[in-house]
Amino acid sequence: MSMKLIILGLLMESDRHPYEIRQTIKERNWHLTFKLRDGSLYYAVDQLREGGLIEAFEVIPSPGDKRPDKTVYRITEKGKASFLDELYEQMEQPAYPTHPIFIALPFARHGDSDRLAELARKQLESCEARIAHIQYVLELKGSWLPPGAVHMIRGILRFSETERDWIRDLLTDAENGRLAEGKREASPSEEA
Repeated sequence: MSMKLIILGLLMESDRHPYEIRQTIKERNWHLTFKLRDGSLYYAVDQLREGGLIEAFEVIPSPGDKRPDKTVYRITEKGKASFLDELYEQMEQPAYPTHPIFIALPFARHGDSDRLAELARKQLESCEARIAHIQYVLELKGSWLPPGAVHMIRGILRFSETERDWIRDLLTDAENGRLAEGKREASPSEEA
């Protein structure tokens, strides 16, 4: 995921200050899909400004002494060209299926079946809640979103539905104790 692409893309739509960028990301539920941190957002804005890809357009004074002024940024011509490069580069990226629990699964045989089942259940609940939320967003906003955004949401939904089915299988194996099968005793040479 490219924070640079997101910032430049949102500035292609309209001039914004970083807080507005952050709020737009949340309003569009992108924070549920992409790993985004506020620190990386503000750092990327600074880098884009230093690189001449965006520029300060307006400074809005904030009321009160303790609040900093809000700097509204706009994309430059150099930024528009860079945005297209980022867009096409991102579209060329190969996909590799990943899930946070993939790395744990080869070692599940060393775990407690009940605890593994409990954790798989939590993963399933989280996935089902995400599916329900995505379906709600698609029903609510799908008719007026740009086609690319609709495809993104549908893609996330399909990936999530496949994830749900996979976690259900995982949960069945965990509940039946099969996930923790294959424990082996150390051989005498390994104990020495």
